[in-house]
Amino acid sequence: MYDPVLDNVYRLFQKGMGYIHDKHIYKFKDYSECVFDTQIQSKYWLVGHLQNPKKRGGREIKSIDILASWYGIVIVPLLFNAFGKIKINLYDVDEYTIDIAKHIWKNEYNNMVTPHCKDVVFDDLNLQGDVVINCSCEHMFDMSHIVHQYPDKLYVLQSNNNRNIKWLHINCASNQGELADQADLRKIHFGESKEMYGQKRIMIFGEHRNAA
Repeated sequence: MYDPVLDNVYRLFQKGMGYIHDKHIYKFKDYSECVFDTQIQSKYWLVGHLQNPKKRGGREIKSIDILASWYGIVIVPLLFNAFGKIKINLYDVDEYTIDIAKHIWKNEYNNMVTPHCKDVVFDDLNLQGDVVINCSCEHMFDMSHIVHQYPDKLYVLQSNNNRNIKWLHINCASNQGELADQADLRKIHFGESKEMYGQKRIMIFGEHRNAA
């Protein structure tokens, strides 16, 4: 079945591929992995649930910050399709990834996508979004250090239980409760886990404030 959003994802992917061929050929393998099935499935899963107002605590969404965003190739078109004209900030530590992302998102979606080269663990951030998304919690320190700085935002977090990749997956979670504890989220609006290619993918939507 034809999916116009996925068709746009592949258009953007091709746009980035031409730039990589000319400027960053050493990033080819890394870039090719951003449209793997696991990436597409996990982002469709996230945005599909985020569209439900009850699952996001009734919060209105006008802007979104995406941490460890990589190139944003899959999730950005999905978010625009779901929420229309919103502001999206992408944060990634790799300067070459961000250079590629800037090329991809230039003149797309009325230039409402802004990539930032930031280490979200150690650099000072100025998060403006109503929602903070991190689909790579297994790759970094606990999210609680960011949650405590920005306690009033809705956090949408994904992790997994694949501890076999020890040099990359430094902070996996076994279940939704462990992921919530890592981030010190005390009011959970939605949580779910699902198997993806033999590994458990975990997702929660929550806030730092105490439940009423």
